[in-house]
Amino acid sequence: MRLFIAIKFSEEIKKELLRQISELKEKTVRGNFTRIENLHLTLAFIGESQRITDIKRIIDEACDGGFDITLSGSGRFGSLYWVGLKKEQRLFTLANKLREMLDKNGIPVDKKPFSPHITIAREVVSDEPVKLNVKEVSMPVCKISLMRSDRINGKLTYTEVYGKEL
Repeated sequence: MRLFIAIKFSEEIKKELLRQISELKEKTVRGNFTRIENLHLTLAFIGESQRITDIKRIIDEACDGGFDITLSGSGRFGSLYWVGLKKEQRLFTLANKLREMLDKNGIPVDKKPFSPHITIAREVVSDEPVKLNVKEVSMPVCKISLMRSDRINGKLTYTEVYGKEL
């Protein structure tokens, strides 16, 4: 099972991200745009694993309270476009704690430093780089989700396997 730990978004955040995706579509030739139901913030990418019980325990132990996140800014890595978040220390602390605990328990986790961003499009082709004007929208983070990634009928589909209320 291909797994990752994530924060799912409020409707207000999704609405703003969808506005950004629409704006990007209008300003580019083509791209692979993230479907609204797949928008999320990855805290830890695990990849292939069957250790659901261990991962649930780690999520339960690592999560100790809610906090707010706020959309802020945008950018791109090559042909991948993303929306950023204001720096929130509790977000970094949680992501790093999850990654450390997964690693200590022998569950492989992506080793790249945590860089909070929301992928809104991949493989974007445009005549020139597009600058997006992201509205700062906030939400309380009240839940952390263990997500499963599958390709169903050719579409990338994310399904919540477990959720931990904060």
